[in-house]
Amino acid sequence: MINVESVNRFDWKLVRWIDNQGIVNDVDTVPPLMLDVRPSNLVFKYDCQRYRLNHDGYQDYTYSSYGVTTITQPSCLITNKQAAHNIFQYLERLFPEYGRGRFNLRITSPSTQTKSFSFLNKLTPKKPTPYELVLNVQDKQLVFEGTLKTLQPVTGLAITYEFLKEYQWRLVSAVDSNQKTIIELSRPDFPVTAYFAYPMYNDEHHVGFSSDCNGVGGSYILTPDNKLLIGSSPQTMMGCSPKREAAEDKIRELEQLSKSQLTLQRLPNTNLDSSSLPYYLLTQKLDTGETLIWKNEVKKIP
Repeated sequence: MINVESVNRFDWKLVRWIDNQGIVNDVDTVPPLMLDVRPSNLVFKYDCQRYRLNHDGYQDYTYSSYGVTTITQPSCLITNKQAAHNIFQYLERLFPEYGRGRFNLRITSPSTQTKSFSFLNKLTPKKPTPYELVLNVQDKQLVFEGTLKTLQPVTGLAITYEFLKEYQWRLVSAVDSNQKTIIELSRPDFPVTAYFAYPMYNDEHHVGFSSDCNGVGGSYILTPDNKLLIGSSPQTMMGCSPKREAAEDKIRELEQLSKSQLTLQRLPNTNLDSSSLPYYLLTQKLDTGETLIWKNEVKKIP
């Protein structure tokens, strides 16, 4: 299956599409249609509009799609509303609801740098072909050209998969985009805990969140500049107390199918009862504006 972590090192821009008769159509729109490949979903981006396609893995490296939904932030003022609507309609036809639209992804590597003859019969360098990501759906191909992302400078300490799974993480602060406390996640009697490499799924790259009820989560990847991308997975539907359910509903709303920036800092440990445990704070800034801060604890099986 395609390596989602590697794919996320590039910005993908739609440059052409090929119809079911093999006719090639070049695309050069402004702004361009961009694509993010994430765990459990694809996100198409046009201007400030977002179109999210949820999917499940399927046999033979093929995914089963579950319809397209639009995501519009309150601050989004689309320049060309008709174009944005046309894109949504086209994606709806390509990826129908209820798992009836199957697709696959294929990445093509650039050719090695070669030499070619100029009119002076001198060898001149030839630029390598850029990476391309081909999305095959309904006998059509959407071809995206990849530009290597400029990684943002990493502030704070280094973060790795191995480090994240070493502890369990308790939520100690949760504020929205206006720096107001998120009430559902700020009740001391109903703490929220995060587990990377969630024991229930026995999966190295699966994160789970729990308020001691059903638990929510999904597969995740961590990019080299500490961006966290989370997918989704099925969950149990056990009845719980209203406040506990409200906490898990809110964490599901924020975390599943999310993208965020992580920052790690280490502070002096003044707790004499656990003086051997280093004191870390993991700050998670979601792309929807919320900020969650997690403190490390000794990992226990939930």
